Amino acid sequence: MKVKHLFLAAIFATNFVACDDKNDDNNSPEAASGNILFSTTVTNPDGSSGSGYLQAVSSIDGGINYDNSNAIPLGFGSYPCVCKSGNIYVFPDYMGGTELKLKRYILNSSQKLELQGSMELPANSSAAIVTEASDEKAYVCCQSLDLIIVFNPKTMTKISRIDLSSLRNEGLAAYPGAMCIRDGILFVGLEQYNSSWMPNENAIEMALYDVSTDKLIKKIRNTTLGVCGPTRPIDNESIFEDEKGDIYVNCTGSFGFIPGFNAGIVRIKKGETEFDESYVINFANDKISGLSCEYANNLMMTRYAGNGKLFGYAYAMGLDPTNTNTYIAKVMCPVIIDLYNKTMKVIDGLPLSNGHGVAMGKCGNKMVFGSANNEYNGFCAYDLLTGEITTKTATVTGFPSFFYSF
Repeated sequence: MKVKHLFLAAIFATNFVACDDKNDDNNSPEAASGNILFSTTVTNPDGSSGSGYLQAVSSIDGGINYDNSNAIPLGFGSYPCVCKSGNIYVFPDYMGGTELKLKRYILNSSQKLELQGSMELPANSSAAIVTEASDEKAYVCCQSLDLIIVFNPKTMTKISRIDLSSLRNEGLAAYPGAMCIRDGILFVGLEQYNSSWMPNENAIEMALYDVSTDKLIKKIRNTTLGVCGPTRPIDNESIFEDEKGDIYVNCTGSFGFIPGFNAGIVRIKKGETEFDESYVINFANDKISGLSCEYANNLMMTRYAGNGKLFGYAYAMGLDPTNTNTYIAKVMCPVIIDLYNKTMKVIDGLPLSNGHGVAMGKCGNKMVFGSANNEYNGFCAYDLLTGEITTKTATVTGFPSFFYSF
């Protein structure tokens, strides 16, 4: 079952000790610098394993080519988390590895990645998401263990644990997915998965915790909206708050594997702590305009740009139905979603990508897309003001899997 788990990570992903190891894994003196971060995934031929790399650069314009010689190691099947504080969290391999540490970096005054400390993680934890509550309190999800670790980002030391095992439905595991904090409440997506890493019902659940005490407020549940899989467990922006104070949740469903177990987008309105039963976008029913196949299976990466506009990589098996290698099939399509009007359309002019090349992020007045397409591996851009498309703005070694601009 771990093979399927890794596929979901790739197309999705005891003792705690503070380590004073700031020189560990730092860039060499010749390392590139800048206020743009991106990661690449270099896979083995079958696409199911490989290595990850993270680096800081000053520009992705002008067709420049970046290799990984100035990058730091990144766990395979995981993305970095960048918090509003400027802290950059790097995880070990999603399926485990030899060095089980959560590492915190910053961009220093020279705009180079600088390690600030690390914290040991439990074995087989599948750590993937960090959400900060303050300068001295943050949460990291250990998804395979039904566990959230509360820790101090400054010292990278454990404060306490939140055990989610009591929230499991019968025969399932309550994996904590992506998280967000609103009004002093930590909202945690609950992935109620069976041993095949799949949902057993078309239902969505979340756990709500009081940030001041870390005590469970309640578990919320909905079976009427027709979707399941709240949040993509390795994408910290698969749950977000808009300008109105509403929370939107990207639900991944069964990744298209189980008919009737659907993906979509749901909402928790400002000031409320239950799912809004009047709002849903259901990918089994709602079509994406311009998509060459009938329906998308889910959204594999999302980035909110403001004013109700959500950008994403839609995963649609029908885009490459004859390719048996789902790791590298070109089944990821750039889309724009109007959350307020519940409309979706393909972004014409941007190429299809594979499941590893789904980097995405806002940079100035542009939404940048990483792409692993038939012609190159690199970056494209969509102008948020004019809609102008620019392709092959930069090329990279490996598949561009993560992007962030400070």
